[in-house]
Amino acid sequence: MRFLGSLLLLLWLALVPGLSVAREILVVTPNTKSPLITDFTTALHAALPQDTIQVSNSDEPATTGFDAIITLGSERLKWRLASRAQTPSIATYVNRAALPEAPLPSYQRIVLANPKPERQLRLARLLLPRARKAGLLYSEHQSGLRLEWEEALANTPLTGESITVTASKNLIRALQQLLGDTDVLMGTDDPAIYNADNLKTILLTSYSRSKVLIGPSAPFIEAGSLSTTYSSPQDMARSVARLLEIEAPGGGLSYPAYFSVLSNAQVARSLGLPVPDDAKLGRELAELEQTP
Repeated sequence: MRFLGSLLLLLWLALVPGLSVAREILVVTPNTKSPLITDFTTALHAALPQDTIQVSNSDEPATTGFDAIITLGSERLKWRLASRAQTPSIATYVNRAALPEAPLPSYQRIVLANPKPERQLRLARLLLPRARKAGLLYSEHQSGLRLEWEEALANTPLTGESITVTASKNLIRALQQLLGDTDVLMGTDDPAIYNADNLKTILLTSYSRSKVLIGPSAPFIEAGSLSTTYSSPQDMARSVARLLEIEAPGGGLSYPAYFSVLSNAQVARSLGLPVPDDAKLGRELAELEQTP
């Protein structure tokens, strides 16, 4: 009778919506302390209160006995791909430029850290309603990045024009040509172009033409980019929790489902633009993504 009662209880738990069995989750972080790691793990605990979450910064953490493994950063992704464990895994805080060349195993999913291109383009349209053409710079060997942005442009009202920069000395010439033919410059996840050495050149050249830079990431905002979408540690944790809840298949890439907007009010004022309302922009973008 006791066995029968336990069996009936398990069947009832499986049939009642909203109830789920608690999972054992391992979060593998870099072995350095940072507020981002603390904020992410705290938010993940809040998003998954029914689960047991163990955090490790060991170079070789034990992986047995866990239902899911979450890694932070590209180095931890490398460790995970070298591990023999077949446990469903989600890698976070990995830029597209640092993706492994080999196909992902079926158990591994990656949530990219850089902003979603289509989301960035929609942000540009909300900030600059009259914009019609977006300008994009690519370095050599960025065919995958170019294809992704072309697909994103096809899903927005904006058209695009791009130039491939073959050497750093050609950057200013290519940028001037691009800005003359487009309405807004879109920063891409291309570290050969968008880096500390080129940033001043890109911003000064853009503003001399009264054009703004959208993106490519939150750290560029203080330097002089107008606005960008980004995912805070809380946004990333909620996005990971969502993937776990819907049991998203592995072997693929995705962007965080949750995000925020960060803008530079001083840049907006200097160019005669309305000061962006980041919270409102975030809500509008989320609504656009929910619209079929």
